[in-house]
Amino acid sequence: MEFIGREYEISHLEKEYAAKGSRFVVIYGRRRVGKTTLIERFIEKKDSAYYLAAEEKDFQQIEEFKKLLSRSFNDEFLGSNTFADWKDLFSYLGKVWPKERRMVLAIDEVTFIIRSNPSFPSYLQKFWDETLSRSNTFLILSGSLVGIILGSVLSESSPLYGRRTSQMLLLPYNLRDAIKFMRGFGFEDKLRFYGAIGGVAKYLTLVKDSDSFAGFLEDKFFTKEGFFYPEGLFLISQEVKEVSTYVDIMKAISFGYTKLSEIASFCGHEPKKTSSYLDILVTLGLVKRMVPVTENEKKFRGGTYEINDPYLRFWHRFIYPNRSRIEMRQGKEAMKEAMPEIRAYMGRVFERICIEYAQSELSGSFQKFGKWWGDTYDKQEKKSLAVEIDIVAINEVESTVLFGECKWQDDADAAGILTILREKASHVEWRKDIRKERYMIFAKSFKKKIEEKDVVLIDLKAMEKAFSG
Repeated sequence: MEFIGREYEISHLEKEYAAKGSRFVVIYGRRRVGKTTLIERFIEKKDSAYYLAAEEKDFQQIEEFKKLLSRSFNDEFLGSNTFADWKDLFSYLGKVWPKERRMVLAIDEVTFIIRSNPSFPSYLQKFWDETLSRSNTFLILSGSLVGIILGSVLSESSPLYGRRTSQMLLLPYNLRDAIKFMRGFGFEDKLRFYGAIGGVAKYLTLVKDSDSFAGFLEDKFFTKEGFFYPEGLFLISQEVKEVSTYVDIMKAISFGYTKLSEIASFCGHEPKKTSSYLDILVTLGLVKRMVPVTENEKKFRGGTYEINDPYLRFWHRFIYPNRSRIEMRQGKEAMKEAMPEIRAYMGRVFERICIEYAQSELSGSFQKFGKWWGDTYDKQEKKSLAVEIDIVAINEVESTVLFGECKWQDDADAAGILTILREKASHVEWRKDIRKERYMIFAKSFKKKIEEKDVVLIDLKAMEKAFSG
């Protein structure tokens, strides 16, 4: 896999490596996000032993692991001897482990070992305490099953708790790095790809196989043999047992049922039970709870939920509902019927991209970025109306607030959009009497530029320049 970006992550690992004595780093994140590639790049030209665990029984895991180390240590006895369990193996390794040698020991997909043998963290903890912590070893544990990493490696209840010197949650690429994989496509198409698959490293490498976005969808999503067709279900099944329940919840969110009561009603569950499922999805990083950016997340009641990953949002919205037709080889027809909705869906994708742009370009001026929504009473209509603002950014120190509107359209009427945005902003009570207001409007292109103080127009050309620079 091509190595792109990850400058901060490599720098952090090198800093840990430069520190004296033993180090223990945990790297975790969803499958295919690039953990193995990151580790491989880091250990290049370093004295290292890299072990990739598989979904096998203990006996096979131990055999492969001890063979790897026997070659690294030139220890024939280690390679030829049979060890009954991990405890037995670690006991022997404790006697022969090189104390002064600066080497990296990387156990990739350690969660497969733990799932097969939940006692493995206890054995490793003793090996670390008695041997590795007293050596010059740099230990890396990496895993894709986030729930197991959180519960069996990082939590206070884990035998390994307190041993690590650092942990790293490896996230998908942001747009700036993701588009580097999409050479040969226009910027607008790059946004479409990003909206459908997000920034997962493996997913991005598949873009080059297609000559158009529509062709990519047909070959990779709406075809039974397509890479992305089974992937959504696979990702969920790796983390949870009640797969159908969690898939239903995420399907509800993808169709716009974002409040707890709406999700519960869609799934036919009690709100309290649904809330517990949502808490697990939030912990796993698959779903996030949203509150208006001006509110306190812990105190605000009535937040909404959003699928945290572009690929899973797209899969639950368009692939899961069409799985029967795809199985019956009717995926091409299903895609053709879905295309108007897919084009409209890009409007929501564009909002998230605009927030990413704002965070990237304005992080020095604002500390909080998000959306805002609330209710206002219309005296003429004599009813409560919902108000929503696509982007709101806040500077607490200077009492400055940015209001943003996103329009996935050409020749947008900036003046008209600004008028409506100002009116919506008047309903936001945050420091209303003292705040300084700024406005930002996003669109593919604008019909006419406007010259107003504290108003900025951002079209696709400006976004391309920012993200490609």
